[in-house]
Amino acid sequence: MAAEIRSRVVAPVVKAVVDNASRDDLAVNDVVRLEAVPPAAGTTWAWTLVFVPAGSVAVLTPAAATATSGPLEFTVDKVGPYLVRLTVDAGTPTESTEYVRLRALTGSLGLHLVAAGERRDSTGVIPVDVDVEGWANEQNSNFQSLETAAVARSYPYHFPMAAAPAAVAVYNGWVPTTCVLTGVNVFMATVNTQGTFTFTVTNVATAGISLLGGVAFDMNGLVAATVTPTPLKAVGDPDLVFDPALSGGRWNIDLTSDNALFDGSGIYIELIFGVS
Repeated sequence: MAAEIRSRVVAPVVKAVVDNASRDDLAVNDVVRLEAVPPAAGTTWAWTLVFVPAGSVAVLTPAAATATSGPLEFTVDKVGPYLVRLTVDAGTPTESTEYVRLRALTGSLGLHLVAAGERRDSTGVIPVDVDVEGWANEQNSNFQSLETAAVARSYPYHFPMAAAPAAVAVYNGWVPTTCVLTGVNVFMATVNTQGTFTFTVTNVATAGISLLGGVAFDMNGLVAATVTPTPLKAVGDPDLVFDPALSGGRWNIDLTSDNALFDGSGIYIELIFGVS
């Protein structure tokens, strides 16, 4: 029986099922579920997480499921590639092995990091859908992205939220030329525990929130007097592109609290735009 791998993301946001192919849509904290593509015929199954990014502690769970057709899971804890191997009927005439690469692209440039062992030659095809050119195309694309970023200019916007005797503070702005939002940082001089605090960055042209998941960022987990990066949507998402020809290139920041006495003081938010 041919080894065939099915992957899906089951939390925190459900993502599409992918059969017999690699995927590049993972994000840190995603829970990935693996199983053999039905019908899971065979006598034995052996699952291995062959490669994980440096510093990752991802493991397949439950451990007992690594000797079954699945399902089993791992949690994405670092940006980069996770290389999964499934061997069916090991040591028999019907032995079959498949590799898939499940990858989270880098946050700022969307770089396609590679896993050790990737190849397409007489010794094997790893992962199952690796380019005939091997690493060449992806690495060339990575270097081009790095070169573009190296010569790009960035326009940071630093501002304190205006004091207001209400539970909502709003700041509006625009970009003078077409650019891409590449980073958002937040600084809270003193973490106020007397309420729940969130903020959003909205692209007026698309009416979409630029932050990861398209939802508000929860500020209650911040460390006082520490600059904290806020995760953004994936590279290429239209909510990250700001164009003066579209709604004036405008953006809105909404800072909210369920504490009516909140005045927004001591909070600084930095927007970083890349302009080639």
